[in-house]
Amino acid sequence: MFRDRVYPAYVRAMRPRLRRKRQGTDRSQALGPLIVFCAVLGLNTDESLVYQLFAFLLCAILISRFSLRLSKPNVSVHRKLPNYATADQPFEYQIIVDNTGNRTEADLRLVDIPLVQPPTRQQFRTEAEPGETSRNAYDQFIGFHRFIYLQRRNTGITIEPAQVPDIARKSHVTVRMQATPSRRGLIQLSRTHILHPDPLNLYEGITRFENPETMLILPKRYSINAKVFLPGGRHFQPGGISASWSIGESDEFVSLRDYRDGDSMRKIHWPSSAKQNKPVVREFQDEYFVRQALVLDNTCVISEQLEEAISIAATFLLALNNSDSMLDLIYLADQAEILTSGRGTSAINEQLETLATLKRSDESASKLLNASLEHIKKLSGCILILSGWSNAQKDLADSLSRSGVPLKVFIITDERTANDIPAQYVPLPINRIQEVLSAL
Repeated sequence: MFRDRVYPAYVRAMRPRLRRKRQGTDRSQALGPLIVFCAVLGLNTDESLVYQLFAFLLCAILISRFSLRLSKPNVSVHRKLPNYATADQPFEYQIIVDNTGNRTEADLRLVDIPLVQPPTRQQFRTEAEPGETSRNAYDQFIGFHRFIYLQRRNTGITIEPAQVPDIARKSHVTVRMQATPSRRGLIQLSRTHILHPDPLNLYEGITRFENPETMLILPKRYSINAKVFLPGGRHFQPGGISASWSIGESDEFVSLRDYRDGDSMRKIHWPSSAKQNKPVVREFQDEYFVRQALVLDNTCVISEQLEEAISIAATFLLALNNSDSMLDLIYLADQAEILTSGRGTSAINEQLETLATLKRSDESASKLLNASLEHIKKLSGCILILSGWSNAQKDLADSLSRSGVPLKVFIITDERTANDIPAQYVPLPINRIQEVLSAL
């Protein structure tokens, strides 16, 4: 196949060129054609003096390049990243530039370089660029635009260069960098470049710093209407006293009663025991509070639909999260996994981190159904997010609907199949997700 044969050439062609020690400015790019033009017109030195202009421009370029060797800045850099960022939302971070030399450093530019990750051969073969069908037949055949799109998506972030303020000797400045992540997951930053111009501003020298670092990008999120929240009251939660760390109704005092054999000494109410001259213990009521589940189907083979399903799951996790309830995230990895947040359990950050790194599962949706049905008796309500609409996903939705627990089902689909979704479920056409969620 042509794309398999051309794939290694694309990888080599788009590999970053690390040997460069300088790069031309806009001024030098305009000067290049002028030098060639003067060289051609000045071939006959007897009839034209244009060769003198050619010699002058050539000397300017040579002086410019030589001066870069003498003006290399003595600096070091240190990056300070936030703990998290969100896909498709710009954020800022800081890079501290230290002047370790004995002169003031001026006119520096800072460029932070992410690790460029070309697509795998399998990605290049199977994953299409959005809107690829609108390109001409030649572009679709060679697949170069697809390769560029997949490489940018895998790299996952764009970072704007920043101007560095003048740095006094033995001092430092903090430079604020603007970045926009384009996907969730782990983003790798590899190098930081300091660019310094020559006196003629024809070229910029490049000082490289190996500065590898990784940060986690959370899934993008949508705004939703509060009416989509689930009905359902409080349910008894076995072991809730220790799980909820005595919050709200858990471990709440009800009354005093006489001591009975087997009661813990810690429950004795000593003031009342002293008044009545017999042991009296405190009695507590059982633990009743809201516990909801978010069941995420991550079995879809269409990557765009899977990404949207994960984004909607992250949206509901944040919307349903509060300190007076528990929220279970149920998903598929090697097997069905349940991760709980709220009331003394893990923080919601762990659930968001899990979604940020979640991959498609090859397991059957029946495993997700079995885990959900085993867990459903503890629940006040449930949200099911399906990344597609196959027979297995239909069985999953119908089985949970018959469980008797309040359930809302959201299905990622396209405009063609949205009308095939049963009326009791909510279809989310992939190009109108925000519109549909806002109208609920």
